Amino acid sequence: MFYKRGSFGCRVFLFPRPRFAYIINFLRNCLSLIVKSIAPRLAGGYNHQEFFFRSTGGNAFIFVIRGFVKKIIALLLLAAFIPSQLFAWGPKGHAIVADIASSRLTPTARKNLQLLLGDNSLASIASWADTVRKERDESYGWHFVDIPKDAPGFSDERDCFRPQDKHKNADTDHHNCVVDRIEIFQKILGDENASTADRLEALKWLVHFVGDLHQPLHAVEEARGGNDIKLPVFGSPKCGDYDCNLHWTWDSLLLEHTGLSEEDYVARLNELIAQKHLEKQAGGTAVDWANESHLQARRILEQKPASIDDAYYRANIELVNEKLALAGLRLAAALNSALGKAPLSSSNGTHSKF
Repeated sequence: MFYKRGSFGCRVFLFPRPRFAYIINFLRNCLSLIVKSIAPRLAGGYNHQEFFFRSTGGNAFIFVIRGFVKKIIALLLLAAFIPSQLFAWGPKGHAIVADIASSRLTPTARKNLQLLLGDNSLASIASWADTVRKERDESYGWHFVDIPKDAPGFSDERDCFRPQDKHKNADTDHHNCVVDRIEIFQKILGDENASTADRLEALKWLVHFVGDLHQPLHAVEEARGGNDIKLPVFGSPKCGDYDCNLHWTWDSLLLEHTGLSEEDYVARLNELIAQKHLEKQAGGTAVDWANESHLQARRILEQKPASIDDAYYRANIELVNEKLALAGLRLAAALNSALGKAPLSSSNGTHSKF
């Protein structure tokens, strides 16, 4: 057994996988029993700090523990029972996007945001939309937009009505895509006549969906956004209990391969923003962002490798970084627009709208 510094700034213990596989399976079974027993008590979002098991290569198994915090169990539930390839960027990537956005809010938007969130951070709710997929089945198609690979771009009529889906309301929902949902929830968030509960939920959806749309493979129909393209990743055909695939690679595996903590990743992206003057690209609409991601997804699919290795990582990590940075900048712009008005106060000095 030996250790190295892990991606979350904590100590990572490495065990030869065959020798300790039975230990890992035992711990996983215990975790499942614990989570199942407390699942009915879970509520709200979760903190982006994590406790997880992750396969590395095929030669070692990483056991990572970072401090237990309030609401961490929701993340355990998410990791234990739902394939992580369903989620763009993963919890860490979504938290990074939220961190980038949080540092670029106007004073008024920041004040109004905290009136909605209380003591919670923007990053702490960034993956809420993934945790509620099961109970909010109608939201399944809201996380992506299936633009045909060879189409010139996004079409609302073609891409946002999915009656063939078997999820709730798919046969009647004509806004069943991430593009429309970003626009809808930004309007609700900015509506001073909407209830606090509705505005808070709109915020949770919006923070997540802006991140989702900037993962290129969430904007293309081909091979279910790359989920059906199975391939080894960094020497292993398996990613945990599932076959590795191209979509999962772009969701989180390239990001995690950097070995950076969330804080260090944010610092790197802030440097990238300054170097490339990415603030100039902070505007645009959800349609613009979808077309940008779709074009990049076409290139990714056309250049799909036989396997993901360090050469592929080096060739593509800068695009991952740029997309995360742009997602954060554009999220900040959306929040500043929706929450940039001065909060209305009643005669006793309390806020009447939030």
